[in-house]
Amino acid sequence: MWIEIAMIIIFVIMGVICSAGKGGFLIAGYNTADKKEKEKYDRKKLNRCFAIFYFMNAGAIGLAAYVDTDEFAAKFLVPVIFILILFVFIASNTYCKKK
Repeated sequence: MWIEIAMIIIFVIMGVICSAGKGGFLIAGYNTADKKEKEKYDRKKLNRCFAIFYFMNAGAIGLAAYVDTDEFAAKFLVPVIFILILFVFIASNTYCKKK
């Protein structure tokens, strides 16, 4: 149970950092991109997208910890995490790009 609480706290902290617009250093790929590549993305939208991702991860882990069964975690948490990863991948490459 303590591991789940620690993970929830970490995801909430990362979500708050991204919500404040200071989460560029948490985004792999964006963090290491050169200036020309970074200019292709709207930083505010990218931070908002990743804040949603982090908060949804914290919520999913919290729900799985509340139910506290391995079967629920396997049937719920794994697909939700994959869906959230797919969401952030698609959103960061479409919605977050400058037009």
